[in-house]
Amino acid sequence: MTSDGDARVVRLGTRDVTFPSAELCQLHDCNHLLGVSQALMEELRDKGYLFIRGLHNPGEVAQARLAVLEYILEAGEGKLQTGHPWEAGVLDQKCGRGCLPFMEGVRPITHVEAVSKVLEGPRPFSFFKNLLGQEARTFDYKWLRGINRKEFTGAHVDNVYMSRGTDELYTMWTPFGDVSVEMGTLAVCERSHKLPEFQHFQETYGNMDVERDHLQGTGWFTEDPFEITRRFGGQWKTTDFQAGDVLIFTMRTVHMSTANLTNYVRISCDTRWQPLSHPADPRYIDNFEFSKPRFGLHAQNEVLSRPSETKVTIETLKKKWGFLDASEKEKTN
Repeated sequence: MTSDGDARVVRLGTRDVTFPSAELCQLHDCNHLLGVSQALMEELRDKGYLFIRGLHNPGEVAQARLAVLEYILEAGEGKLQTGHPWEAGVLDQKCGRGCLPFMEGVRPITHVEAVSKVLEGPRPFSFFKNLLGQEARTFDYKWLRGINRKEFTGAHVDNVYMSRGTDELYTMWTPFGDVSVEMGTLAVCERSHKLPEFQHFQETYGNMDVERDHLQGTGWFTEDPFEITRRFGGQWKTTDFQAGDVLIFTMRTVHMSTANLTNYVRISCDTRWQPLSHPADPRYIDNFEFSKPRFGLHAQNEVLSRPSETKVTIETLKKKWGFLDASEKEKTN
């Protein structure tokens, strides 16, 4: 880990940036607010996120990471480098796009005991019960991912994927192990959920339902972080994460990730949390129907075969919403 004063060049989406800098600032934890539910909720509503050190047991996170690495190892050759102990998670030189197994919603790994002990253990349930002021529930569907070299997640809000339940839904991002900014950490655009400059963005893109609107592609608004901050404002923030740390944010908080510039697989999981008494998005609870990836990072590895008349791209929608300048409009015509 490095201190705030040690600048490094990292990649946020498609952009090489200095970290920490005005373009990508250091994220600071809110551990001093733990135990004071009202203060935590005020922080969440103000900034759009909570960064908490050590919410999970680091030893349990380490065991969950090993379970995922073992699953990857058993998925076939050419994924983890044989010249290193598989526990290190070193990627095979031949492991390119689509090499790592798809694990989102795959129960044999997302609900294996070592993983469930972290994602559905007493610690997160207790935290969200205190935060929400009532019993909490988490989606059965888990967004477990192994991130390859140079891969990253583009800028988006989660509401476009899961808006068919309560408005009081939160994402918790859990890295499985120590993850540096160079390895691929989640970055949030502070106050993007509430700044006036984001109002039109939230009323258009933020209210989209990628399935209802027949979107083709990832569902990301952009892969360029500066398209967000220079157009709307806000400030990108991230940090080096340690095993046990989590980042919690709202469905309207714009976020993306830095790219994995290392030779190690980055393992993380998104879980969703809400009050138990509120309606939940039926697509992700109980006996959810597993399907191959249609949106997000893995959509880049799939060939979509929907009828041409139903397809719409994010570029077409951005033009419709008035987000493209003259030069950008020419590219879409």
